[in-house]
Amino acid sequence: MAKREADIAAMLVAQLAKVSDSDTGREQIEYIDLDLLDPDPRNFYHLPGIPELAENIRLVGLQQPLRVRPKEGSHFEIVTGHRRHRALLRLAKEEGLAQFAQVPCIRERTGESSAMERIRLICGNCDNRTMSSAELAQQAEELEAALLALKKEGFAFSGRTREKVAQLLQVSETKIANAKVIKNGLKVPGIREKWAKKEIPEAAALEIARLPAEAQYRLLDWVIDGHHDYSIRSVKNFLLMWNGCKKECPETGKFCPHAEEITEHDYHGGEWHGAGCCQGCLSRNTCPAACQYARANDSEPPALPETHGGIAPPPKLENRVEMSAEDWQVRRERFSQRLRAAREATGLDRAAFAEKIGEYKATYSAWENGNLPGSGAFPRLAKALGVSTDYLYGLTDDPAPRLVPVAWQPLDEEHWPAEGQLVVLCWDNGLNEWIYVTARCVGGYHDIYPFVDTDAGCNLEEPSHEEYDFGYSWMPLPEGGPT
Repeated sequence: MAKREADIAAMLVAQLAKVSDSDTGREQIEYIDLDLLDPDPRNFYHLPGIPELAENIRLVGLQQPLRVRPKEGSHFEIVTGHRRHRALLRLAKEEGLAQFAQVPCIRERTGESSAMERIRLICGNCDNRTMSSAELAQQAEELEAALLALKKEGFAFSGRTREKVAQLLQVSETKIANAKVIKNGLKVPGIREKWAKKEIPEAAALEIARLPAEAQYRLLDWVIDGHHDYSIRSVKNFLLMWNGCKKECPETGKFCPHAEEITEHDYHGGEWHGAGCCQGCLSRNTCPAACQYARANDSEPPALPETHGGIAPPPKLENRVEMSAEDWQVRRERFSQRLRAAREATGLDRAAFAEKIGEYKATYSAWENGNLPGSGAFPRLAKALGVSTDYLYGLTDDPAPRLVPVAWQPLDEEHWPAEGQLVVLCWDNGLNEWIYVTARCVGGYHDIYPFVDTDAGCNLEEPSHEEYDFGYSWMPLPEGGPT
């Protein structure tokens, strides 16, 4: 089928205009029995304020008709007006007000593709309600899928797909991107539910979405057990503790239960002035802020109760090899020794090396004192020290990185990477700058989002929607880490 250049926004302008009392001359209104109106099963929007809307309709009547399309038989499917329909059901069925059993409706024309119907449904709801961040993310995904379906039907769009989505939703591309990062990054059901109900500010939700799943579960415990909230200030306070204190207490095996006290005592002037754990502090026997496990006279400290704020801890990964406490201690000591020796070989002290890799001195010092960094820090450490990640992990005694011959390939259907392949993606951002991203392939050439970010664990915003042929390249990476 020959492609047709189409301006989607222009095609929808006349169709999506709001209908008012003065607008009835252009579109015919007919009255349809309430029993013949069926909600669109694809409608995912939250429908708040039904009692208030019903009371308003009772007092002043229905101010705007519903838009419907014919179905098989005598029924109609609602295009826009799902809240009004729910309120009318309340008045007519629950309260028995017969005057609301007939509904003024505008009949949509038939014969459109399902993709265009989907676009019109989303854009119509966009005009008639204020969207939550969760609904915006869902809207964007639905619109992208519908636009991709239109492309396959022969329509050609000028500009990038995500630009068209932002134009149709009347929001910025950044706002859509943030909503998607939050939707894909929130791993804890309790936190996702609060975000969907607008109980977590977008800025705070964005910070949480960038945390690993373990940290999100610990944040939930911290909020519930400590009676904290999800304000941006509270979330940043937790991030400060998470990055500076023990993620795994030697006594409890959980995130440091004394983190708030340690932070208050050791973090000041924008820097950490402690080891991040009372047991590793030289002043533990005299410090008034030392926890019960670090004091010399507490030979058998009581165990903390096994509570998670009513939420189960993160599930264990399948096929995960559990290490004994002794093996884990050996692994940590070996990492710290190798890290310290490799850093000293560079001739830099701790402060200078921490600055070189973009970390706080206290955070880096904790790594040399027995704390293990997150997985995202290992490639940076290996590159700065000139060793392999396998050497830092303790998987080999050879510090030299493995040299693997690689070559850039075009990111097209013929040269598409295998599913599960770890790759480096490269493209021109249009400002004469090259962008490099480490990602994992999770789909095929025709999928909407075939790559996930290896750090955040969520879909990459680009490349997407078969735009790969325009200056995108890729190169395979070995699973053992950068070489």
